[in-house]
Amino acid sequence: MGLLSRASTLDQPLSNPGLAFSDFINRHSIKACALLEKQNNNYVIANSIGFDALSILSATSTVDFWEGICKTSGQLYNFSDSDKTQLLQLFSFNLKDSIDEISVYKTSAEKILLCIGKVSEQALKDFELVSDVPHKNNYLALNPLIKDNSVVLLFNIDFETAVKSFYENEIQNKVVSYDAFIKSISNEVYNRFACRYSNSDTTIHNNSHSIKTVLITEKTYSVELMTQHILLNLKEVLGKHTEEIKVSFAGTADSCDKVQTFLQAE
Repeated sequence: MGLLSRASTLDQPLSNPGLAFSDFINRHSIKACALLEKQNNNYVIANSIGFDALSILSATSTVDFWEGICKTSGQLYNFSDSDKTQLLQLFSFNLKDSIDEISVYKTSAEKILLCIGKVSEQALKDFELVSDVPHKNNYLALNPLIKDNSVVLLFNIDFETAVKSFYENEIQNKVVSYDAFIKSISNEVYNRFACRYSNSDTTIHNNSHSIKTVLITEKTYSVELMTQHILLNLKEVLGKHTEEIKVSFAGTADSCDKVQTFLQAE
């Protein structure tokens, strides 16, 4: 059972001050990619979709390494067959087997796009616009999804303990700081709800270690079942540490106004 059928609401033209990473993903239906930013002498994943925690850590590599992979900004590099071998070290064992082709692109601002699969020319142009700006929720876009027989479930999902446990127990060489790591995991979790399980207008970052999300279904499922499905999906990210994620049911809503009130409340 999918958590929610995906609905696209990205009809607005691109505008400054930039493009939210989740909007970039949805606009181009990208299944797995990461945005890497330079920190000291390394590039680390700052934002991603389809990456597990081990891959987020494994992708950390030196500036010199990436200079050998994508020396020229504004040029797309594709790796397949034996050529991709040099990049497989950036992915966890679970992801490696599913990779046929890897695309790499460095922007004029020296941010790197690491994508599993091919990337279109338009996607590369849009990636140049990606910034830290958050997606601006359009709650009215949820109106068509909330019907007379809809069930709208409200959830708080806190992964602080799970991320801390993963960081302390799974990481030997802590090149990536805990603060950078939890930020990356937070973005990955947010993007999964905003781009896979639901859409961007149903989810927000609540704080650095939790999100609020709204799941809309056309039939009644028990809260326990929905919680199990949430954790099952997030197990792809944090493995056994998913058991320490706290999923709290916050009630139901019957209108966009109530959804907005839930997502905006601190």
